[in-house]
Amino acid sequence: MIDLTPILPHVGPFLIVLSRITGLFIFAPVLGSQVIPGRIKALFAIAMATASYATLSGALADHGAVPLPLTLFDLAPLMAMELVIGLAIGFLASLPMLATELGGLVVGQQLGLGFARVYNPAMETDAEVVGQMLFYMAMVIFLALGGLETMFVILLNTFEHVPPGGFRVTADLVALAGGLITSAFELAIRIAAPVLCLIFLESFALGFMNKTAPAFNILSLGFPIRIILGTVALIASLGPVHEGVVEMVGDVLEVVAEFFSAP
Repeated sequence: MIDLTPILPHVGPFLIVLSRITGLFIFAPVLGSQVIPGRIKALFAIAMATASYATLSGALADHGAVPLPLTLFDLAPLMAMELVIGLAIGFLASLPMLATELGGLVVGQQLGLGFARVYNPAMETDAEVVGQMLFYMAMVIFLALGGLETMFVILLNTFEHVPPGGFRVTADLVALAGGLITSAFELAIRIAAPVLCLIFLESFALGFMNKTAPAFNILSLGFPIRIILGTVALIASLGPVHEGVVEMVGDVLEVVAEFFSAP
């Protein structure tokens, strides 16, 4: 028989580390995608927790977390609170992608492409064309900037400052989330603004033509012109959109890192 007695003191701390890392696999960009099967996510989370636990055991011991209680009733509340930390980091890190998708959704609606939706069998949802295009562009930017690695570093650094069971949803966290969500809406408006302004001018010009030349068929001409002008404006604004997404991704990761590293 294998003696498991030396391993038992590490079961509780390991579950704490696993719970905190598992939160990233629910909301975090890429990791939280429904395209990745649940079994793969679970296996990856266990692998990351196993690789990280050896380096985190010292920090856990400094907080008095070794040994942790092994009873289910004692561990369940701790694991639930640790899960919230990963959820918060993953959700906040995904805001730039969600903002970009929202801006693309508004653009698509204004271009008359609201019904041009594509069924994604992997996600089992309908996807709006322009929004999905900008979403994947923002995802590539996030990965290119090392956002995935930065999320893991931020999460692992939380063990130095947030002891197991010591995390609380405070007013500061609510204010941080509210500020980042406001910034996300601002980014979505900045993405959609060029197209919206151009569509407004096009609608104003066509309305003026309809009043001066009532016999002219505005409807047959208005929709193609709107799509062409909107597409041209969207392509021309991809550069500023790229800069805005890069700026927000960097700001979000920096602010989240500072918040969770505060003593």
